[in-house]
Amino acid sequence: MFGNLFGRKRIIEDKEFTADFDDALKRYIGVTEGRVEYKFKDKKGNVIPPSFAFEETYNEWKTIQSVWDKRSVIFSALDEIYLSKIPKDQIIERFVIDRYPEKALMFSEKYITEEDFNDDKVLASLSKCHFFLSNYDKSIELAQKAIQLNEENKKAQIALADSLHMTNQHDKAHEIYETILSTSKLKDWDKGEINIVEIIDYNNDILNSPVYAVGLLSNEETDEATWDKAAEEFYHCPFFRSQHAFWLLKNKESLKGMAKLISTTQEFPWYKDAVVNVKSGILQFREQMGSSDLWEKELKYVSEIIEKNNW
Repeated sequence: MFGNLFGRKRIIEDKEFTADFDDALKRYIGVTEGRVEYKFKDKKGNVIPPSFAFEETYNEWKTIQSVWDKRSVIFSALDEIYLSKIPKDQIIERFVIDRYPEKALMFSEKYITEEDFNDDKVLASLSKCHFFLSNYDKSIELAQKAIQLNEENKKAQIALADSLHMTNQHDKAHEIYETILSTSKLKDWDKGEINIVEIIDYNNDILNSPVYAVGLLSNEETDEATWDKAAEEFYHCPFFRSQHAFWLLKNKESLKGMAKLISTTQEFPWYKDAVVNVKSGILQFREQMGSSDLWEKELKYVSEIIEKNNW
């Protein structure tokens, strides 16, 4: 009796962690509808919540503020169970949405076979990966091949539209966006109650596109809170991050904007628009503030990238 009273750790579920875990798991395995069922057990066979099944992850999660960093920690924990079980296209996706498109590309170069190039899902994920790496022509090529195999592949459609937009083929891109919207659940919603974040939210599966999101957010009436909420969806996208920073700079949040732009260059050094604008921004700040050593380390960093790439 006393063993039962005092020798057993009381299990109390942290519902906030469970909600984050459920959301991360859906993104990890590529599910948008409903909830992914799972059951974790302790050594005695008792069913336990995720916070107990992944105790170290949970403890780290509690110290983190940002949604994307919390998601990344959970992704790492999920790797232990699911990485060997999910298909190749979803492994690529897992790295891309965790801010590692270069790892996704390395994985594809090592493990994607000739046969995989006949799989529209693999092609769509690769297309998305190349979009995030700013390889827009390659992204378009892969997305078009995916759509030839399966014209209803939504991921391929979005990747194609996003890359077309980035190569100034705006009319073609917007035609695809409109087609996606016209066949989505949006047509059945009460239009008076829809906000921007609902349209771009992964779980609503309407139009989870960073490029389309920026288009919606680039409205004079959009506030910072809406941008921040959208960032929870697209923090892994250098284009979105840069546009968010530019919006902050334009709306007199200069230090926030520069900090966001600098962090973008640190995570995505291949993204030219962020790198060149960080350099010009730092030089402008120095001139305005009469300081010749402001962001010295950051200026050296981006200057080396610019020189290396001959930008």
